[in-house]
Amino acid sequence: MAGKNYKQKIIFGMDSIHVATVDTDGTFGTPVEILGAKACEASFESSEIFEYADNIVVDSDKRVTKGSGKLSVLGLTMEEKALLSGVEVMSGGVAIGATTNAPNLALMFAQNKRDGGKILNVIYNVQFSIPGIQATSTEEERSAQIVELDFTCLPDINDQLFMYQVDTTDSTADSTMVSKWFTEVQKPKPTAGA
Repeated sequence: MAGKNYKQKIIFGMDSIHVATVDTDGTFGTPVEILGAKACEASFESSEIFEYADNIVVDSDKRVTKGSGKLSVLGLTMEEKALLSGVEVMSGGVAIGATTNAPNLALMFAQNKRDGGKILNVIYNVQFSIPGIQATSTEEERSAQIVELDFTCLPDINDQLFMYQVDTTDSTADSTMVSKWFTEVQKPKPTAGA
């Protein structure tokens, strides 16, 4: 227990949203920043199979099968809408049609820690709902519109990973991986000396 303190456990805020395309072979494109982080939540569902013998459960196998979540941002630029929808910006706008198919993307973001570190997050294979249109009349006070995007997540094509989190203050965190977190999609590596 020595060395533990409450400041290590206090996590607040989020920033640095990035997405990277996932190619059909499971490789990742270069991460692209999406400004205006407000919130992100993700949950993972599991299935459980029971093995019976002698009229009792003798084993269970519980595995993650899929996930879902919601990303909230302060608006979206046309370029960001196009990236999340899998379309191109044309004549300054985004056109969504019957053949529009949301791309598979890796979603990355950071959370701040009270001890000065960060929790770095990556969800490897998400598909966002196609961004819609939100329009609200301005009355007495104006407020910025927040875009909420639901997403589903499946395992990474090559390693079957759903997500990975790294605490930058952990003594075993790979400093090279941490420094490249938002320039290349990172995967877990064995801890050196373990």
